[in-house]
Amino acid sequence: MSDILANDVRLQFNKALDTLRGIAEVFPAERWLEVHGDDVFYIPSRIAYHAASYIDFQMMGGIKDPDFDAKLPYGSWRNGTAQTLPSKEAFLSYYDGLYPRIQEMLNALTDESLSAPLEPERPHYGKSLLSVYLYMLRELGAHEGELNKMLVDNGIEDVWVNR
Repeated sequence: MSDILANDVRLQFNKALDTLRGIAEVFPAERWLEVHGDDVFYIPSRIAYHAASYIDFQMMGGIKDPDFDAKLPYGSWRNGTAQTLPSKEAFLSYYDGLYPRIQEMLNALTDESLSAPLEPERPHYGKSLLSVYLYMLRELGAHEGELNKMLVDNGIEDVWVNR
């Protein structure tokens, strides 16, 4: 079997992952833990940490672990503050530790595994594992868009890995 679907999922996922890392790399360190705009939710660190920890949650079985957030290095992104969220360097360290585990999961994908039915814990994602991967790409894209808008607001060109 050619695994054409699995190869396409890997290709697009890696572009999204490289985009998130690229954004974090160029984001001004002095603005990384500051509220952006008029909503306290929009702290660049929170958005990036949420995007990365969400992928961690979905791929590494967090959906079945009620204590998943407590095991994260900086706790839940939901409750994070400028004092508890990761610095830019700490985020990149977390991300660099997560990246190989993500690659391992992506490398294990096959067209057959992508068509496998979802477990009962994820009925709202769709019917197959492919739907979870598509949802994760949507999640990454949404938050990368937010972070890129913050970059532009800081006078820095947005990051988009497309090749």
